[in-house]
Amino acid sequence: MRLLVLLVACTLFAAVIVVTLHPNRIDAPTATRRRLYRLRLGPDPWVFNDPHTTILKNTTLSTKPVASYDTAIATMTPLRICNRKVPISHEVDVQMMQKFGNCQLLSNTPEETNILLLQGDQTFGRTGNNLIEILHSLEYARDNGLVVAIRHYSWAAHVITELWMAVQDEDIGAWLEFIKQSLCILVVDSDDDMSRYKSVKLIDGKVGCMEMFYYTSQSWDRVEYLCHIIRTLYRYLNLGVGVNMRRDQVGNSCSVLNAIFKDTYSKYSVIHSRSLEGPPGLRILKRIATYSGCDETAALDMAPDYIKSILHPLGMLNHPILFITDHQNATILERLMADTDIGPNIHLIPPETSWIGSDITAALMADVFIGNPASTFSGFIAKSRLALGYDATFMFRKRSEDGNWVNACDNVCIFDRQIMHAMA
Repeated sequence: MRLLVLLVACTLFAAVIVVTLHPNRIDAPTATRRRLYRLRLGPDPWVFNDPHTTILKNTTLSTKPVASYDTAIATMTPLRICNRKVPISHEVDVQMMQKFGNCQLLSNTPEETNILLLQGDQTFGRTGNNLIEILHSLEYARDNGLVVAIRHYSWAAHVITELWMAVQDEDIGAWLEFIKQSLCILVVDSDDDMSRYKSVKLIDGKVGCMEMFYYTSQSWDRVEYLCHIIRTLYRYLNLGVGVNMRRDQVGNSCSVLNAIFKDTYSKYSVIHSRSLEGPPGLRILKRIATYSGCDETAALDMAPDYIKSILHPLGMLNHPILFITDHQNATILERLMADTDIGPNIHLIPPETSWIGSDITAALMADVFIGNPASTFSGFIAKSRLALGYDATFMFRKRSEDGNWVNACDNVCIFDRQIMHAMA
């Protein structure tokens, strides 16, 4: 272990860094994630607001003022992540906030309000699937005139607060108002009376999550809307301060970048290697290849020539490469290590800096991202990169007639319903 730490310290800016992806849980208590501690928020800490008016029921908790919609628009600043600028135009960001961020349905009375209620702790799939389920729930509600509400103990509340929008300063009242105004989502307690609403569509357990996962919106501006939601989330990226809805301290999503780079302008690339766990995943990739024209196996194999065909023309072969893997196929990394152009610069980073939030952020902010279109994890990264204005995202590649690797599809294909089906 001491030898490994010394090696990392000496080669901090070397070309390829390998990070372990924890696929099973966001907060998997492994050696690569620091121990979380329990933070009590005082007696009866999670006393929730009325689900419509958001008036505090427990007056002993202070609620800090939340900016109005007009004030929030007027005071928006250019988006930065981990103290790094993102390419999206600030003017475009403001325009999309004006278009999608006013939460008009929340001004209705309960008797006029139809609710889509997410509850329970069972989900359909892992983190990548869960993120799709949340985005599709917001789409479903928007398409059908519903307001999304989530139980405070639900999987959805945990996913959101583990990666973004942690509860700050032990002030649950302010957090409830913040979620309401920023995402147009109500957070409700288990005791809240939902019968006073006009209707409630319940999304509970694996079956309910599957319904949302497979929902396909026909809205013409859905890509704009989803990109707005993603940008809103990243405005409030967790940096190790605050707690999630399970009252655990949140991680620092910038920890990988902070460990690797001493500055905020170094160029680097990220490869996400995913094995897809056998025949079902291979069938998904084959279907995507059929509709997009991409190669059926290149994104699985991540062969050295495939990687170099992307990085060399961009002048990125001599810059750091972060390799994120599920470790289900060790031969992929072994081939890259054996390559004469890539292998000599492969090094490990301290594992305690790597967790799913920091892995996503590092991939999101990379100058170049190479992923697998059949992976929902890669897919969310690709969507996020599009939302933030990054264009060097490589998910759909094929060989041309002259044998060279070229793009089979542009970056927007990650949202294409015909190509990606439920994963769009």
